[in-house]
Amino acid sequence: MHLKPTLNTLFSLLTVLFVVTFVFFLNSLDSGSYKVDSKSEKLFSTIKDEDKINVYVQLKEFDATSQTLKARLWVYPPEKYATALGSSVQVKYATSIGIDAASIDFKDDSNAGWWTERQYLRAIDVELDVDERVFSSRENDNWFPFDRYSIPIGGTIDFWIKGSDTDDEADDVRESLPIQLNSYTANLSGWSSVMEMSAYDGYTVESQFRAGQFFLANIVLERTSLNKILTILLGLIFFGGGISMLFLFRSILMNHRPPTLSGLIWAGSTAFTMIQTRTVIPGAPRIGVKFDLFIFYPSLVMCFISGGLMFYYWISKETWSREL
Repeated sequence: MHLKPTLNTLFSLLTVLFVVTFVFFLNSLDSGSYKVDSKSEKLFSTIKDEDKINVYVQLKEFDATSQTLKARLWVYPPEKYATALGSSVQVKYATSIGIDAASIDFKDDSNAGWWTERQYLRAIDVELDVDERVFSSRENDNWFPFDRYSIPIGGTIDFWIKGSDTDDEADDVRESLPIQLNSYTANLSGWSSVMEMSAYDGYTVESQFRAGQFFLANIVLERTSLNKILTILLGLIFFGGGISMLFLFRSILMNHRPPTLSGLIWAGSTAFTMIQTRTVIPGAPRIGVKFDLFIFYPSLVMCFISGGLMFYYWISKETWSREL
């Protein structure tokens, strides 16, 4: 039966509208971002560039299983203290940098975070650990794709104006400035990242920033909205495949449909397609997360059980017709 012209036109319009709407919806989702939160940016803007140190933070890799973040820092003091040379700076005074990290590479022979006058200060590689006290209920990849992590980064930057070449501390003159953190990567693949200034006990964020003696920030990571939506869609596909096999077997069991070879092929291909699709889920979650326990494994079991019972009914029926 052919659709009437008006219904045919309406169907085409609704199809185009659905596709366009869905495309716009997907494009509106966060597919990965890395930024400094608005409160911190507003605080940074209260200090002129010549009166603060810019630290650019690049996120390189995050491992949700080991809960470690690899990052790279570039320190750019104002012109009074260093000469900017592109990917590095040449310090004009002895400079000491201390970063609170699980491991750190200062890119010099001593790896002590100390640069003498006229030395080149290059990128600093760090490995940071998750602070499990912040999002304790969700800081575990078991909750994929709804896991969330907070990673602290802090430290000090000092310029030794005088006394760096003697052992006597009495003649030491050190200066420090407010430290501004800047995002230096477009995004970390698969993650939405926000860097929020924080404070040690006894300080406010503003007073600590203006004092300039040390800095502290939290890098908050969570899966992108696009990854969450895609994972939910895959979950619906998995569950739908398992349920469809279950209903197909129910129809055969109640003699509503005959057991056929095409039904067995459908059941087998559905099960093995699920297994293959599981390996390409965005974010590559490890085997055994809650998504597997509540969605993937039950759907797979329904497929295998339904397929096995359909196979039994197919080989045990008394009459059958040859099928291609």
